[in-house]
Amino acid sequence: MVNADQVWLQGTGGRGVTVAVLDSGIAADPDLTSPANRILASVNFADGRLTPDPGGHGTHVAGIIAGNGSRSAGEFVGIAPEANIVDVRVLDSRGSGRISSVVRGIEWVVAHRATYGIRIINLSLGAPVTASYRTDPLSAAVEIAWQRGLVVVAASGNTGPQRNTVVSPGADPYVITVGATDDAGTITRGDDTLAPFSAWGSADGNAKPDLVAPGRRIVSLRVPGSALDSLFPDHIVIARNGSTYLRLTGTSMATPIVSGAVALLLERRPDLTPDQVKAVLVGTTQPYGQDSGVALPDAIADGSGLLDVAAAMNMAAPSSSSGGVLPTGIGGVITGGTTTGGTPEPTAPNLPYANRGLRPAHGLARALFPVLRAAPLRWRDLTLDGIAWQSLTWDSVVWDSVALDNFAWDSVAWDSVAWDSVAWDSVAWDSVAWDSVAWDSVAWDSLTRD
Repeated sequence: MVNADQVWLQGTGGRGVTVAVLDSGIAADPDLTSPANRILASVNFADGRLTPDPGGHGTHVAGIIAGNGSRSAGEFVGIAPEANIVDVRVLDSRGSGRISSVVRGIEWVVAHRATYGIRIINLSLGAPVTASYRTDPLSAAVEIAWQRGLVVVAASGNTGPQRNTVVSPGADPYVITVGATDDAGTITRGDDTLAPFSAWGSADGNAKPDLVAPGRRIVSLRVPGSALDSLFPDHIVIARNGSTYLRLTGTSMATPIVSGAVALLLERRPDLTPDQVKAVLVGTTQPYGQDSGVALPDAIADGSGLLDVAAAMNMAAPSSSSGGVLPTGIGGVITGGTTTGGTPEPTAPNLPYANRGLRPAHGLARALFPVLRAAPLRWRDLTLDGIAWQSLTWDSVVWDSVALDNFAWDSVAWDSVAWDSVAWDSVAWDSVAWDSVAWDSVAWDSLTRD
């Protein structure tokens, strides 16, 4: 469906790229541990760990990313079957958790990204959006990770088909947000539709999701006796050789398909920045649904279209000028050069890059002020609201919403921003529903049509 098999034929399977899966845990399934263990580390920020994955959700997600089909003799294989996995448990056996646990998990990944070669964070979870992403602690956390060189892939949520229903942190404009398609049980794309549960649109007016991937009846790793295994015994799938897997539905399943695609892309082009990865994936999608007779609820409901891994790989094919060599970074972060004006240059200048001119979340923006004071103020519009922006200094500027919006955030040398520098006290913690984080697949898997 997403043409990953064409990339495998070229010898690319995600080798050497690590994906951090923030979820309910990951069991040591042979598809991840044979012939060599590719689960590099496991940490727990949720409840007491009695079993590796009591929920079964995280293992299913990990299998979509990196399962190699060892148990099924290659019948059921993930998108990047040679990629590595880091297990960061932030949800309990019921698939729920606290926003603070997810933030701590992201902090751990940022701190250990160089140790384990982590390039990607998969977030098949979400919390209801109660305010703008600018005051959302999850948005501040994923933006720090993004600016430190980690590609963050997040689910749009299963709260569709109404407008402005994308969950946090998928609502953040920086990350790659993934919606789900329904393949109608066929191998052709013409009859595919946007899954009715796939959330789209955000309160801030951001066009989310960024793209879509298959999310109905996805077969991946099963954890016998787990919560999902017990809840949906009729979703067990038996491979031709007798091994068993589990079928689940949701944007939770579409999200790791995109994470796997990023792993394939970064094996071939490890020099790409997160902004370039996003630009490549969003810029190479394929059409679908032309024969379905079903219209989208809105032009933005499926982002730029259906993921096409082969097209993304072709667009990112190394040129003679950039070659695919891993550049030197700060603390293991992939960094580009810097112009005399302070604007980071992409490491692969032959490719486009996304997220230009965005405004970061408040927590991240306020943390940047001490870092930026040694640099000149840079504004997008020198005449905005009749203010003499050129005459302002760091001591005279009033950092209201107008100034924050007008500041040229894309001029920032983000590599100087550390997790500990974030002004977490400026985040609207009081608006957080602490126990609101959850995976997003259970309700839709209860449908009899699944």
